[in-house]
Amino acid sequence: MGIFDFLCRDGYSLKLVSSKVVKAKPIWSILSELGLRVGVVNVPGTYPPGGVKGFMVSGLMTPSTRECIYPRILARILAGELKHYRLDVVEWAYFDEARLLKDAILVARRRARLTLKLVRLVEPDFLFLVFTTPDRIFHPLWDVIDPSSDPSGTCAKKVIGLLNRYWTELDALVSRVIEAFKPGLTLVVSDHGFGPKEATFFTNECLRRNGFLNVKKGLKPQTAISLCHLMALTYNVLGETGIFYNLYFLANEAVGLRKLWSCVIKYFDMASLTHVDWKSTYAFSCAHTPVFNHVYLNLAGREPEGVVPASRYEEVREAVAGCLLDAGREYGVRMEVLRREEVYSGPYLEMAPDLLFVVNGGSVEFNPSLGFPYLLGPYFTDPRTTGTHRPYGIFLAHGPDLASNSAPREVSIYDVMPTALEYYGIEVPEDVDGRPIRPVVG
Repeated sequence: MGIFDFLCRDGYSLKLVSSKVVKAKPIWSILSELGLRVGVVNVPGTYPPGGVKGFMVSGLMTPSTRECIYPRILARILAGELKHYRLDVVEWAYFDEARLLKDAILVARRRARLTLKLVRLVEPDFLFLVFTTPDRIFHPLWDVIDPSSDPSGTCAKKVIGLLNRYWTELDALVSRVIEAFKPGLTLVVSDHGFGPKEATFFTNECLRRNGFLNVKKGLKPQTAISLCHLMALTYNVLGETGIFYNLYFLANEAVGLRKLWSCVIKYFDMASLTHVDWKSTYAFSCAHTPVFNHVYLNLAGREPEGVVPASRYEEVREAVAGCLLDAGREYGVRMEVLRREEVYSGPYLEMAPDLLFVVNGGSVEFNPSLGFPYLLGPYFTDPRTTGTHRPYGIFLAHGPDLASNSAPREVSIYDVMPTALEYYGIEVPEDVDGRPIRPVVG
């Protein structure tokens, strides 16, 4: 599809993914073209919404509720509902855990309520609904959620009580949607799992120390990070006093969520690549989402100021891979480095990062900032982010059309789309990764 993250390359910076940059047909387009009515709610990367026979409510990276629904006539019909609908819970706006959980419950309720109204109005044949709130609470609250943890104190007990309430409500909301939609087959899927976050790896600082990335003459990397440190301290002070929460919601109303995310990207650009001397830089890392550990080569003919000739591509890539492996050995962590062709295939392989890496099985996130005194350690906001993604999530299948009660030994997220297509009697395209799950569809 040409999509590797919620952010896509724009020279040495990044821009937010939108439905316009998706280069392959998603399942809702395939089903729509074959005459089925579809409903799509809160799938990331679907803004601007459209291209379906049925309805679509776009998800992550949507500017505002005024622009989230297709066809537009539904916005007029459901104006009262959309007035109270919220696109997401942005966890970094919260310093009060109880408030975060209460808002997560509210957002999940309104998401389900809007979905129920659309299902009854349009009567779709296929429904794709995403609840993002579990991810939003796992990141900051993993130290409370973790089964091995033993939180104590009045505040922790209040949070645990709200967590239990959240899961109970979410379960009931899913049940209500299933009862209204009446599907022959229901798939409950998470796109990843979760676990404790151990540390942050500073990729560009690693590249700088090993001579693969250089800053402009006369500039000390610590200068940029000092400014970022000051901004982080201001963020924490405003957060602890409750001011940041109010400022965030005022800004969200004024300019929209999409522009706020663009500001976050500019912050990381300032801390990482703004001061790079590209004419003497061979490799770099962009401000992708923290779980997308990667390195791009500054390849001539591909990058705006590329210096690595195509004839030296493999030589330089292997040297950078060796640099990352050495850093892993230095800090005593498991560093798995992968070439892009080991992870991806297809016509858009050239758009992928040249290297990807996993540290300690995914428990270490990455950060592109320069100037930190260590390569592996805490980032400014790490004390408030105790959980991060893991590769294994959940898969549940249920319904009268389920082919078998025998669970498959292992399922890939790539298998979900082929399984849904086969369920509707549609031939799976040859270029689709994954295969139908036989215990589900026979």
